[in-house]
Amino acid sequence: MKLLRILALAGIAISATACGDLDVVNLNDPDRERAISTPGDVESLIAGSFSSWWSSGHYNAGGVVMSTMADAHTSSWGNFAMREASSEPRTAYNNDPSANYAYVTRNTWRDSYRALSGVRDGLIAIENGVELGVDGVDTPRAQAFGALIQGLALTRLASMFDRAFIVDETTSLDDPNALPEMSPYADVMAAGLAKLDAAIAMAGSNSFTIPPAWVGDGGSWSNTRMAQIAHGYKAKGMIEVARTPAERAAVNWGAVMSEVNAAHTEDFDVFSNDVNWAWDRLKNHGGSNPGWGRTDLRHVGLADQSGNYQAWIGQSNPELRDHFKIDTDDRRITAAGNPEGHGTYIRWNSGEVFPASRGTYHFSNYSDNIWYWYYRANYVGVTGVFPTRELDLIRAEALYRTGDLQGAADIVNETRVANGELPAVTTTGTSGARCTPRKSDASGNCGDLWDALKYEKRVEIWHYEMGTEFFDDRGWGDLVALTPLHFPVPGAELDLLLMEIYTFGGAGGESSAPRLWTDVMDPATIRWRAEALEAYNEAQQADKDPGVIR
Repeated sequence: MKLLRILALAGIAISATACGDLDVVNLNDPDRERAISTPGDVESLIAGSFSSWWSSGHYNAGGVVMSTMADAHTSSWGNFAMREASSEPRTAYNNDPSANYAYVTRNTWRDSYRALSGVRDGLIAIENGVELGVDGVDTPRAQAFGALIQGLALTRLASMFDRAFIVDETTSLDDPNALPEMSPYADVMAAGLAKLDAAIAMAGSNSFTIPPAWVGDGGSWSNTRMAQIAHGYKAKGMIEVARTPAERAAVNWGAVMSEVNAAHTEDFDVFSNDVNWAWDRLKNHGGSNPGWGRTDLRHVGLADQSGNYQAWIGQSNPELRDHFKIDTDDRRITAAGNPEGHGTYIRWNSGEVFPASRGTYHFSNYSDNIWYWYYRANYVGVTGVFPTRELDLIRAEALYRTGDLQGAADIVNETRVANGELPAVTTTGTSGARCTPRKSDASGNCGDLWDALKYEKRVEIWHYEMGTEFFDDRGWGDLVALTPLHFPVPGAELDLLLMEIYTFGGAGGESSAPRLWTDVMDPATIRWRAEALEAYNEAQQADKDPGVIR
Protein backbone atom coordinates (compact mmCIF):
# COMPACT_ATOMS: atom_id res chain seq x y z
CA MET A 1 0.00 0.00 0.00
CA LYS A 2 1.24 3.46 -0.80
CA LEU A 3 -0.14 6.79 0.34
CA LEU A 4 -2.30 8.34 -2.38
CA ARG A 5 -2.46 12.12 -2.37
CA ILE A 6 -5.28 13.67 -4.34
CA LEU A 7 -6.31 17.24 -4.93
CA ALA A 8 -9.97 16.29 -5.39
CA LEU A 9 -11.16 19.33 -7.35
CA ALA A 10 -10.46 21.64 -4.47
CA GLY A 11 -6.95 22.95 -4.13
CA ILE A 12 -6.12 20.94 -1.01
CA ALA A 13 -4.29 17.66 -0.72
CA ILE A 14 -6.09 14.74 0.85
CA SER A 15 -4.76 11.31 1.71
CA ALA A 16 -6.44 7.96 1.29
CA THR A 17 -5.09 4.46 0.99
CA ALA A 18 -5.46 2.56 -2.25
CA CYS A 19 -4.10 -0.70 -3.54
CA GLY A 20 -1.23 -0.32 -5.98
CA ASP A 21 1.77 1.90 -6.36
CA LEU A 22 0.31 5.16 -7.61
CA ASP A 23 0.82 8.90 -7.25
CA VAL A 24 -2.03 11.00 -8.64
CA VAL A 25 -0.82 14.36 -9.89
CA ASN A 26 -2.29 17.44 -8.26
CA LEU A 27 -4.12 18.79 -11.32
CA ASN A 28 -5.41 22.05 -9.83
CA ASP A 29 -2.54 23.36 -7.73
CA PRO A 30 -0.47 26.04 -9.52
CA ASP A 31 3.23 25.58 -10.01
CA ARG A 32 4.25 26.67 -6.52
CA GLU A 33 7.91 27.33 -7.36
CA ARG A 34 6.89 29.66 -10.18
CA ALA A 35 3.97 31.21 -8.32
CA ILE A 36 6.03 32.33 -5.33
CA SER A 37 9.31 33.17 -7.02
CA THR A 38 8.97 36.98 -6.73
CA PRO A 39 7.09 39.41 -4.49
CA GLY A 40 4.93 40.39 -7.46
CA ASP A 41 3.94 36.76 -8.00
CA VAL A 42 3.01 36.36 -4.35
CA GLU A 43 0.87 39.50 -4.33
CA SER A 44 -0.85 38.44 -7.56
CA LEU A 45 -1.55 35.02 -6.10
CA ILE A 46 -3.34 36.51 -3.09
CA ALA A 47 -5.09 39.31 -5.00
CA GLY A 48 -6.25 36.96 -7.77
CA SER A 49 -7.84 34.60 -5.27
CA PHE A 50 -10.68 37.09 -4.85
CA SER A 51 -11.83 36.31 -8.41
CA SER A 52 -11.85 32.60 -7.55
CA TRP A 53 -14.12 33.36 -4.61
CA TRP A 54 -16.34 35.39 -6.93
CA SER A 55 -16.60 32.61 -9.49
CA SER A 56 -17.56 30.16 -6.73
CA GLY A 57 -20.84 32.00 -6.43
CA HIS A 58 -21.53 33.89 -9.64
CA TYR A 59 -20.46 31.68 -12.53
CA ASN A 60 -21.88 28.22 -13.31
CA ALA A 61 -22.17 27.53 -9.62
CA GLY A 62 -24.85 27.18 -6.96
CA GLY A 63 -26.47 30.60 -7.19
CA VAL A 64 -28.97 29.96 -9.98
CA VAL A 65 -30.17 26.60 -8.69
CA MET A 66 -30.57 27.86 -5.12
CA SER A 67 -32.78 30.66 -6.42
CA THR A 68 -35.20 28.12 -7.92
CA MET A 69 -35.05 26.02 -4.74
CA ALA A 70 -36.15 29.12 -2.81
CA ASP A 71 -38.78 29.94 -5.47
CA ALA A 72 -37.26 33.36 -6.03
CA HIS A 73 -37.34 32.63 -9.74
CA THR A 74 -38.77 29.70 -11.65
CA SER A 75 -37.63 27.75 -14.68
CA SER A 76 -38.32 24.27 -15.98
CA TRP A 77 -35.26 24.27 -18.21
CA GLY A 78 -32.76 21.65 -17.16
CA ASN A 79 -29.73 23.97 -17.23
CA PHE A 80 -28.01 24.61 -13.89
CA ALA A 81 -30.19 21.83 -12.40
CA MET A 82 -33.12 24.27 -12.23
CA ARG A 83 -35.75 21.76 -13.30
CA GLU A 84 -34.46 18.95 -11.09
CA ALA A 85 -34.12 21.12 -7.99
CA SER A 86 -37.41 23.03 -8.26
CA SER A 87 -39.73 20.23 -9.33
CA GLU A 88 -42.68 19.45 -7.06
CA PRO A 89 -42.74 17.31 -5.08
CA ARG A 90 -39.08 17.95 -4.35
CA THR A 91 -36.64 15.16 -5.09
CA ALA A 92 -33.20 14.36 -3.71
CA TYR A 93 -30.33 16.42 -5.09
CA ASN A 94 -28.54 14.35 -7.73
CA ASN A 95 -25.00 14.00 -6.38
CA ASP A 96 -23.83 11.53 -9.01
CA PRO A 97 -20.46 12.83 -10.30
CA SER A 98 -21.54 12.04 -13.87
CA ALA A 99 -24.87 13.89 -13.62
CA ASN A 100 -25.43 16.57 -16.26
CA TYR A 101 -25.57 19.36 -13.72
CA ALA A 102 -23.09 18.10 -11.15
CA TYR A 103 -21.04 21.22 -11.90
CA VAL A 104 -23.35 23.53 -9.92
CA THR A 105 -22.03 22.33 -6.58
CA ARG A 106 -18.66 21.12 -7.81
CA ASN A 107 -17.77 24.57 -9.15
CA THR A 108 -18.66 26.30 -5.89
CA TRP A 109 -16.58 23.76 -3.97
CA ARG A 110 -13.66 23.82 -6.40
CA ASP A 111 -13.42 27.59 -6.77
CA SER A 112 -13.74 28.19 -3.04
CA TYR A 113 -10.77 25.93 -2.46
CA ARG A 114 -8.94 27.46 -5.39
CA ALA A 115 -9.23 30.76 -3.52
CA LEU A 116 -8.09 29.18 -0.26
CA SER A 117 -5.20 27.44 -2.00
CA GLY A 118 -3.91 30.62 -3.62
CA VAL A 119 -4.04 32.54 -0.35
CA ARG A 120 -2.38 29.69 1.50
CA ASP A 121 0.57 29.55 -0.90
CA GLY A 122 0.98 33.32 -0.83
CA LEU A 123 0.91 33.57 2.95
CA ILE A 124 3.36 30.69 3.32
CA ALA A 125 5.74 32.52 0.99
CA ILE A 126 5.45 35.64 3.15
CA GLU A 127 6.09 33.60 6.27
CA ASN A 128 9.19 32.19 4.57
CA GLY A 129 10.61 35.67 4.06
CA VAL A 130 9.13 37.17 0.89
CA GLU A 131 8.48 40.89 1.41
CA LEU A 132 6.03 42.86 -0.70
CA GLY A 133 6.79 46.44 -1.68
CA VAL A 134 9.76 48.50 -0.61
CA ASP A 135 11.00 47.20 2.74
CA GLY A 136 7.83 45.11 3.00
CA VAL A 137 5.46 48.07 3.09
CA ASP A 138 2.75 46.16 1.19
CA THR A 139 3.04 42.92 3.15
CA PRO A 140 0.34 43.82 5.74
CA ARG A 141 -2.09 44.63 2.93
CA ALA A 142 -1.62 41.21 1.35
CA GLN A 143 -1.95 39.45 4.70
CA ALA A 144 -5.14 41.32 5.60
CA PHE A 145 -6.67 40.79 2.17
CA GLY A 146 -5.72 37.12 2.29
CA ALA A 147 -7.53 36.72 5.60
CA LEU A 148 -10.59 38.41 4.09
CA ILE A 149 -10.64 35.94 1.19
CA GLN A 150 -10.21 33.02 3.57
CA GLY A 151 -13.17 34.25 5.59
CA LEU A 152 -15.35 34.75 2.52
CA ALA A 153 -14.53 31.31 1.11
CA LEU A 154 -15.01 29.41 4.37
CA THR A 155 -18.29 31.13 5.24
CA ARG A 156 -19.61 30.34 1.75
CA LEU A 157 -18.69 26.68 2.12
CA ALA A 158 -20.30 26.58 5.57
CA SER A 159 -23.54 28.12 4.33
CA MET A 160 -23.91 25.83 1.34
CA PHE A 161 -22.47 22.42 2.30
CA ASP A 162 -23.09 20.12 5.24
CA ARG A 163 -19.34 19.86 5.86
CA ALA A 164 -16.05 20.99 4.37
CA PHE A 165 -12.29 21.16 4.91
CA ILE A 166 -10.88 24.02 6.99
CA VAL A 167 -7.67 24.99 5.24
CA ASP A 168 -5.26 27.88 5.76
CA GLU A 169 -1.53 28.58 5.83
CA THR A 170 -1.15 26.58 9.05
CA THR A 171 -2.67 23.43 7.56
CA SER A 172 -0.15 20.70 6.90
CA LEU A 173 -0.58 19.06 3.52
CA ASP A 174 2.78 17.31 3.50
CA ASP A 175 2.70 15.21 6.64
CA PRO A 176 0.60 12.08 5.94
CA ASN A 177 -0.07 11.79 9.65
CA ALA A 178 -1.54 15.29 9.99
CA LEU A 179 -3.78 15.78 6.98
CA PRO A 180 -7.09 17.63 7.48
CA GLU A 181 -10.46 16.01 7.80
CA MET A 182 -13.81 17.55 6.95
CA SER A 183 -15.59 19.50 9.67
CA PRO A 184 -19.34 20.11 10.16
CA TYR A 185 -20.77 23.34 8.80
CA ALA A 186 -20.95 25.08 12.19
CA ASP A 187 -17.21 24.60 12.72
CA VAL A 188 -16.43 25.74 9.19
CA MET A 189 -18.49 28.88 9.76
CA ALA A 190 -16.68 29.55 13.05
CA ALA A 191 -13.35 29.27 11.25
CA GLY A 192 -14.54 31.64 8.52
CA LEU A 193 -15.76 34.22 11.02
CA ALA A 194 -12.43 34.01 12.83
CA LYS A 195 -10.65 34.77 9.55
CA LEU A 196 -12.88 37.79 9.00
CA ASP A 197 -12.01 38.92 12.53
CA ALA A 198 -8.34 38.57 11.66
CA ALA A 199 -8.81 40.65 8.53
CA ILE A 200 -10.61 43.33 10.56
CA ALA A 201 -7.84 43.40 13.15
CA MET A 202 -5.08 43.69 10.55
CA ALA A 203 -6.97 46.39 8.66
CA GLY A 204 -7.37 48.30 11.91
CA SER A 205 -3.67 48.33 12.66
CA ASN A 206 -2.40 49.17 9.17
CA SER A 207 -3.09 51.78 6.52
CA PHE A 208 -3.36 50.64 2.89
CA THR A 209 -5.41 50.82 -0.28
CA ILE A 210 -6.85 47.81 -2.11
CA PRO A 211 -6.63 48.46 -5.88
CA PRO A 212 -9.95 48.45 -7.78
CA ALA A 213 -8.90 45.54 -9.99
CA TRP A 214 -8.53 43.29 -6.95
CA VAL A 215 -12.20 43.68 -6.02
CA GLY A 216 -13.94 44.00 -9.37
CA ASP A 217 -13.12 47.55 -10.45
CA GLY A 218 -15.93 48.92 -8.35
CA GLY A 219 -13.52 51.39 -6.75
CA SER A 220 -10.53 51.11 -4.45
CA TRP A 221 -10.93 50.10 -0.83
CA SER A 222 -9.17 51.78 2.05
CA ASN A 223 -8.17 49.59 4.96
CA THR A 224 -11.19 51.00 6.80
CA ARG A 225 -13.60 50.04 4.02
CA MET A 226 -12.11 46.55 3.81
CA ALA A 227 -12.76 46.10 7.52
CA GLN A 228 -16.32 47.35 7.06
CA ILE A 229 -16.94 44.85 4.25
CA ALA A 230 -15.63 42.09 6.51
CA HIS A 231 -18.03 43.17 9.28
CA GLY A 232 -20.89 43.02 6.79
CA TYR A 233 -20.03 39.50 5.67
CA LYS A 234 -19.71 38.45 9.29
CA ALA A 235 -23.30 39.53 9.85
CA LYS A 236 -24.42 37.61 6.75
CA GLY A 237 -22.53 34.49 7.75
CA MET A 238 -23.88 34.49 11.30
CA ILE A 239 -27.49 34.39 10.10
CA GLU A 240 -27.20 32.51 6.81
CA VAL A 241 -25.55 29.45 8.33
CA ALA A 242 -28.79 28.50 10.15
CA ARG A 243 -30.45 25.39 8.74
CA THR A 244 -33.75 25.67 10.59
CA PRO A 245 -35.96 28.32 12.23
CA ALA A 246 -34.69 27.10 15.60
CA GLU A 247 -31.07 27.69 14.58
CA ARG A 248 -31.93 31.10 13.12
CA ALA A 249 -33.74 32.12 16.30
CA ALA A 250 -30.77 30.98 18.39
CA VAL A 251 -28.36 33.31 16.56
CA ASN A 252 -26.72 35.89 18.81
CA TRP A 253 -28.70 38.79 17.40
CA GLY A 254 -26.99 41.31 19.60
CA ALA A 255 -23.67 40.31 18.05
CA VAL A 256 -25.23 40.50 14.59
CA MET A 257 -26.35 44.03 15.37
CA SER A 258 -22.82 44.97 16.38
CA GLU A 259 -21.44 43.68 13.08
CA VAL A 260 -24.07 45.55 11.09
CA ASN A 261 -23.29 48.76 12.97
CA ALA A 262 -19.62 48.40 12.04
CA ALA A 263 -20.27 47.42 8.40
CA HIS A 264 -19.95 49.39 5.18
CA THR A 265 -22.00 52.54 4.67
CA GLU A 266 -21.67 52.50 0.87
CA ASP A 267 -22.83 49.65 -1.36
CA PHE A 268 -20.34 46.98 -2.42
CA ASP A 269 -20.56 46.97 -6.24
CA VAL A 270 -18.46 45.56 -9.06
CA PHE A 271 -17.98 46.59 -12.67
CA SER A 272 -18.71 43.87 -15.21
CA ASN A 273 -17.73 44.12 -18.87
CA ASP A 274 -18.19 40.48 -19.99
CA VAL A 275 -14.41 40.22 -20.19
CA ASN A 276 -13.23 40.68 -16.63
CA TRP A 277 -14.04 38.19 -13.91
CA ALA A 278 -16.84 40.22 -12.28
CA TRP A 279 -19.68 39.12 -14.55
CA ASP A 280 -22.70 37.47 -12.94
CA ARG A 281 -24.64 34.43 -14.16
CA LEU A 282 -27.35 34.80 -11.51
CA LYS A 283 -28.40 38.26 -12.62
CA ASN A 284 -28.96 37.11 -16.19
CA HIS A 285 -30.15 33.52 -16.12
CA GLY A 286 -31.92 33.86 -12.79
CA GLY A 287 -34.99 35.61 -14.15
CA SER A 288 -33.84 38.80 -15.87
CA ASN A 289 -33.70 37.09 -19.26
CA PRO A 290 -37.39 36.12 -19.62
CA GLY A 291 -36.55 33.30 -22.01
CA TRP A 292 -34.49 31.55 -19.34
CA GLY A 293 -36.47 32.22 -16.21
CA ARG A 294 -39.40 34.06 -14.68
CA THR A 295 -40.15 35.48 -11.26
CA ASP A 296 -41.78 32.71 -9.24
CA LEU A 297 -45.39 33.29 -8.28
CA ARG A 298 -44.51 32.29 -4.72
CA HIS A 299 -42.22 35.35 -4.72
CA VAL A 300 -44.61 37.96 -6.09
CA GLY A 301 -47.94 36.34 -5.18
CA LEU A 302 -47.91 37.62 -1.60
CA ALA A 303 -48.66 41.07 -3.02
CA ASP A 304 -51.79 39.90 -4.86
CA GLN A 305 -55.19 41.38 -3.87
CA SER A 306 -57.37 39.47 -6.36
CA GLY A 307 -57.51 36.16 -4.50
CA ASN A 308 -55.71 34.47 -7.39
CA TYR A 309 -52.66 33.68 -5.30
CA GLN A 310 -54.71 32.10 -2.53
CA ALA A 311 -56.46 29.88 -5.08
CA TRP A 312 -53.10 29.01 -6.65
CA ILE A 313 -51.30 28.14 -3.41
CA GLY A 314 -54.40 26.41 -2.07
CA GLN A 315 -54.36 23.92 -4.95
CA SER A 316 -52.81 20.86 -3.33
CA ASN A 317 -51.85 19.33 -6.67
CA PRO A 318 -49.09 21.51 -8.14
CA GLU A 319 -49.78 20.09 -11.59
CA LEU A 320 -53.12 21.95 -11.57
CA ARG A 321 -51.53 25.33 -10.86
CA ASP A 322 -51.22 27.79 -13.72
CA HIS A 323 -50.21 31.39 -14.21
CA PHE A 324 -52.41 34.24 -12.98
CA LYS A 325 -52.42 38.02 -13.05
CA ILE A 326 -51.49 39.97 -9.95
CA ASP A 327 -53.57 42.86 -8.69
CA THR A 328 -51.49 44.85 -6.21
CA ASP A 329 -50.84 48.34 -4.91
CA ASP A 330 -47.11 47.64 -4.69
CA ARG A 331 -45.68 49.69 -7.52
CA ARG A 332 -42.52 47.57 -7.50
CA ILE A 333 -44.61 44.63 -8.78
CA THR A 334 -47.02 46.20 -11.32
CA ALA A 335 -47.97 49.58 -12.67
CA ALA A 336 -50.87 51.38 -11.00
CA GLY A 337 -54.16 49.67 -11.81
CA ASN A 338 -52.64 47.45 -14.50
CA PRO A 339 -51.60 43.84 -13.78
CA GLU A 340 -49.93 43.82 -17.19
CA GLY A 341 -47.95 47.00 -16.58
CA HIS A 342 -44.29 46.88 -15.60
CA GLY A 343 -43.49 47.58 -11.98
CA THR A 344 -40.18 49.15 -11.03
CA TYR A 345 -38.79 45.75 -9.96
CA ILE A 346 -40.94 43.31 -11.97
CA ARG A 347 -41.76 43.14 -15.70
CA TRP A 348 -44.86 41.74 -17.39
CA ASN A 349 -44.46 39.18 -20.20
CA SER A 350 -47.42 38.21 -22.35
CA GLY A 351 -46.32 34.70 -23.30
CA GLU A 352 -45.10 31.51 -21.68
CA VAL A 353 -41.80 29.89 -22.57
CA PHE A 354 -41.82 26.67 -20.53
CA PRO A 355 -43.29 23.38 -21.77
CA ALA A 356 -46.57 22.54 -20.05
CA SER A 357 -45.42 18.93 -19.86
CA ARG A 358 -42.79 19.99 -17.33
CA GLY A 359 -45.32 21.45 -14.92
CA THR A 360 -47.60 24.44 -15.33
CA TYR A 361 -46.71 25.44 -11.77
CA HIS A 362 -43.53 26.86 -13.32
CA PHE A 363 -45.61 29.27 -15.42
CA SER A 364 -45.38 32.98 -14.68
CA ASN A 365 -45.93 36.11 -16.74
CA TYR A 366 -43.58 38.09 -14.52
CA SER A 367 -39.83 38.49 -14.72
CA ASP A 368 -37.13 40.58 -13.08
CA ASN A 369 -36.84 44.28 -13.82
CA ILE A 370 -34.06 45.03 -11.32
CA TRP A 371 -31.28 43.43 -13.34
CA TYR A 372 -33.06 43.43 -16.73
CA TRP A 373 -30.77 46.24 -17.84
CA TYR A 374 -27.75 43.96 -17.23
CA TYR A 375 -29.15 41.31 -19.57
CA ARG A 376 -29.96 43.97 -22.19
CA ALA A 377 -26.54 45.61 -21.82
CA ASN A 378 -24.75 42.33 -22.56
CA TYR A 379 -23.40 42.17 -19.00
CA VAL A 380 -21.65 45.55 -19.10
CA GLY A 381 -22.03 47.96 -16.21
CA VAL A 382 -21.90 48.40 -12.45
CA THR A 383 -23.81 45.66 -10.63
CA GLY A 384 -24.59 45.32 -6.96
CA VAL A 385 -23.17 42.68 -4.63
CA PHE A 386 -23.85 43.69 -1.03
CA PRO A 387 -26.02 46.82 -0.71
CA THR A 388 -26.36 48.74 2.50
CA ARG A 389 -30.10 48.11 2.26
CA GLU A 390 -29.40 44.45 3.00
CA LEU A 391 -27.59 45.52 6.16
CA ASP A 392 -30.62 47.63 7.08
CA LEU A 393 -32.93 44.65 6.75
CA ILE A 394 -30.60 42.39 8.71
CA ARG A 395 -30.73 45.05 11.41
CA ALA A 396 -34.53 45.04 11.15
CA GLU A 397 -34.62 41.29 11.78
CA ALA A 398 -32.24 41.70 14.72
CA LEU A 399 -34.49 44.42 16.19
CA TYR A 400 -37.58 42.29 15.66
CA ARG A 401 -36.03 39.26 17.34
CA THR A 402 -34.77 41.30 20.28
CA GLY A 403 -38.16 42.92 20.90
CA ASP A 404 -37.86 46.34 19.24
CA LEU A 405 -40.85 45.97 16.93
CA GLN A 406 -41.18 49.67 16.23
CA GLY A 407 -37.53 49.91 15.24
CA ALA A 408 -38.01 46.98 12.86
CA ALA A 409 -41.16 48.52 11.36
CA ASP A 410 -39.40 51.86 10.83
CA ILE A 411 -36.69 50.18 8.74
CA VAL A 412 -39.22 48.15 6.72
CA ASN A 413 -41.19 51.31 5.98
CA GLU A 414 -38.21 53.13 4.50
CA THR A 415 -38.51 51.25 1.21
CA ARG A 416 -42.03 49.91 1.63
CA VAL A 417 -43.43 53.44 1.48
CA ALA A 418 -40.88 55.16 -0.76
CA ASN A 419 -40.38 52.38 -3.33
CA GLY A 420 -43.55 50.33 -3.02
CA GLU A 421 -45.90 53.29 -2.41
CA LEU A 422 -47.63 51.16 0.21
CA PRO A 423 -49.10 52.30 3.55
CA ALA A 424 -46.67 52.08 6.43
CA VAL A 425 -46.71 48.80 8.33
CA THR A 426 -47.29 48.99 12.08
CA THR A 427 -46.08 46.76 14.88
CA THR A 428 -49.29 44.75 14.49
CA GLY A 429 -48.76 44.26 10.77
CA THR A 430 -50.63 45.19 7.61
CA SER A 431 -54.34 45.93 7.49
CA GLY A 432 -57.20 46.95 5.24
CA ALA A 433 -59.02 45.45 2.29
CA ARG A 434 -55.88 45.68 0.14
CA CYS A 435 -53.24 44.79 2.71
CA THR A 436 -49.80 43.89 1.37
CA PRO A 437 -48.35 41.39 1.92
CA ARG A 438 -50.82 38.72 2.84
CA LYS A 439 -49.99 35.45 4.54
CA SER A 440 -48.17 32.92 2.41
CA ASP A 441 -50.91 30.32 2.91
CA ALA A 442 -54.34 30.11 1.30
CA SER A 443 -56.11 32.00 4.10
CA GLY A 444 -55.86 35.43 2.50
CA ASN A 445 -55.25 36.97 5.92
CA CYS A 446 -53.24 40.18 6.18
CA GLY A 447 -49.59 39.68 7.03
CA ASP A 448 -48.16 40.64 10.40
CA LEU A 449 -44.96 42.63 10.89
CA TRP A 450 -42.82 39.50 10.49
CA ASP A 451 -44.49 38.76 7.14
CA ALA A 452 -43.93 42.35 6.03
CA LEU A 453 -40.27 42.25 7.06
CA LYS A 454 -39.60 39.04 5.13
CA TYR A 455 -41.52 40.33 2.11
CA GLU A 456 -39.53 43.55 2.10
CA LYS A 457 -36.19 41.74 2.13
CA ARG A 458 -37.24 39.35 -0.64
CA VAL A 459 -38.37 42.23 -2.84
CA GLU A 460 -35.51 44.65 -2.13
CA ILE A 461 -32.50 42.27 -2.03
CA TRP A 462 -33.39 40.07 -5.00
CA HIS A 463 -30.35 38.40 -6.61
CA TYR A 464 -27.63 40.65 -5.32
CA GLU A 465 -25.62 37.73 -3.93
CA MET A 466 -25.74 34.02 -4.54
CA GLY A 467 -27.96 32.08 -2.17
CA THR A 468 -29.42 34.95 -0.15
CA GLU A 469 -33.04 33.98 -0.83
CA PHE A 470 -32.30 30.30 -0.16
CA PHE A 471 -30.42 30.92 3.08
CA ASP A 472 -33.13 33.27 4.32
CA ASP A 473 -36.01 30.96 3.42
CA ARG A 474 -34.15 28.05 5.01
CA GLY A 475 -33.69 29.88 8.29
CA TRP A 476 -37.22 31.28 8.20
CA GLY A 477 -38.74 27.84 7.54
CA ASP A 478 -40.22 28.95 4.21
CA LEU A 479 -38.67 26.44 1.80
CA VAL A 480 -41.06 24.08 0.02
CA ALA A 481 -41.30 20.78 1.90
CA LEU A 482 -38.48 18.28 1.24
CA THR A 483 -36.17 20.89 -0.29
CA PRO A 484 -32.58 20.04 0.72
CA LEU A 485 -31.48 22.21 3.63
CA HIS A 486 -27.92 22.12 2.35
CA PHE A 487 -25.83 20.35 -0.24
CA PRO A 488 -23.65 17.28 0.18
CA VAL A 489 -19.95 17.33 -0.55
CA PRO A 490 -19.85 17.09 -4.37
CA GLY A 491 -19.91 13.53 -5.64
CA ALA A 492 -16.78 14.05 -7.73
CA GLU A 493 -14.88 15.02 -4.57
CA LEU A 494 -16.21 12.01 -2.70
CA ASP A 495 -15.30 9.80 -5.65
CA LEU A 496 -11.69 10.90 -5.57
CA LEU A 497 -11.54 10.49 -1.82
CA LEU A 498 -12.96 6.97 -2.07
CA MET A 499 -15.80 8.04 0.21
CA GLU A 500 -19.43 7.00 0.11
CA ILE A 501 -21.63 9.26 -2.00
CA TYR A 502 -24.64 10.69 -0.19
CA THR A 503 -27.22 13.39 -0.73
CA PHE A 504 -30.09 15.38 0.79
CA GLY A 505 -33.65 16.29 -0.06
CA GLY A 506 -36.74 14.50 -1.23
CA ALA A 507 -38.55 11.81 0.70
CA GLY A 508 -36.77 10.29 3.67
CA GLY A 509 -37.40 12.62 6.59
CA GLU A 510 -35.75 15.83 7.77
CA SER A 511 -35.33 16.86 4.12
CA SER A 512 -32.68 14.21 3.73
CA ALA A 513 -32.91 11.28 1.35
CA PRO A 514 -31.20 7.97 2.23
CA ARG A 515 -27.66 7.37 1.12
CA LEU A 516 -27.60 6.33 -2.50
CA TRP A 517 -24.62 4.22 -3.39
CA THR A 518 -21.00 3.34 -2.77
CA ASP A 519 -18.57 3.51 -5.65
CA VAL A 520 -15.23 1.77 -5.12
CA MET A 521 -12.71 2.41 -7.89
CA ASP A 522 -9.29 1.20 -8.84
CA PRO A 523 -6.35 3.64 -9.18
CA ALA A 524 -6.59 3.80 -12.98
CA THR A 525 -10.23 4.91 -12.74
CA ILE A 526 -9.33 7.56 -10.17
CA ARG A 527 -6.67 9.02 -12.47
CA TRP A 528 -9.01 8.98 -15.46
CA ARG A 529 -11.79 10.75 -13.55
CA ALA A 530 -9.45 13.39 -12.16
CA GLU A 531 -8.10 14.20 -15.63
CA ALA A 532 -11.55 14.23 -17.19
CA LEU A 533 -12.99 16.48 -14.51
CA GLU A 534 -10.12 18.94 -14.79
CA ALA A 535 -10.53 19.12 -18.56
CA TYR A 536 -14.21 19.84 -18.04
CA ASN A 537 -13.43 22.54 -15.49
CA GLU A 538 -11.06 24.24 -17.92
CA ALA A 539 -13.75 24.21 -20.58
CA GLN A 540 -16.23 25.73 -18.14
CA GLN A 541 -13.83 28.55 -17.32
CA ALA A 542 -13.14 29.27 -21.00
CA ASP A 543 -16.77 29.33 -22.10
CA LYS A 544 -19.21 31.53 -20.24
CA ASP A 545 -22.08 30.63 -22.58
CA PRO A 546 -24.31 28.10 -20.80
CA GLY A 547 -25.16 26.57 -24.16
CA VAL A 548 -28.54 25.60 -25.46
CA ILE A 549 -31.62 25.58 -23.30
CA ARG A 550 -32.40 22.04 -22.18
